[in-house]
Amino acid sequence: MNAAFTSKCSKVGSTLLRHFGNNISGILGKPCESVAKPSCNHIFSQQQQRTFIQMRTNLKVVDNSGAKRVMCIQALKGRRGARLGDTIIASVKEAQPRGKVKKGEVVYGVVVRAAMQRGRCDGSEIKFDDNAVVLVNKQGEPIGTRVFGPVPHELRKKKHVKILSLAEHIA
Repeated sequence: MNAAFTSKCSKVGSTLLRHFGNNISGILGKPCESVAKPSCNHIFSQQQQRTFIQMRTNLKVVDNSGAKRVMCIQALKGRRGARLGDTIIASVKEAQPRGKVKKGEVVYGVVVRAAMQRGRCDGSEIKFDDNAVVLVNKQGEPIGTRVFGPVPHELRKKKHVKILSLAEHIA
């Protein structure tokens, strides 16, 4: 099937392939040179834009402090918002009945997972499916005794080594 399609496309000529750009050449498996590369920004504009963690962002709590979900009140560093490893001030929106924190409390938290991409030193990028936080006190010590799910090793640079030691999996 693919060979028949390739032979038909080669009979049509390279002008048709130039019209579709390099995307069709990747499907066919052979390179084609194109004069003008078509813009496909309109295709990706329908996707949700991944941004900083800012005011009123809901975050999942991934420790056993008793809170299930918090809402960001303020990012303590930077004007745009918080990224991986940054500290935020949050309000507890959902909590377990007999936890250490209660619904409505104002708490500090460290962002351990963010949906926004972040570049690494080796050139790769890391991003997660959700926004998650670990609750800490004012001194930066975790309130809970366990951290669930993957935690990026970039927290070591931000001096959150205690969170890394409690984590199940370091990404």
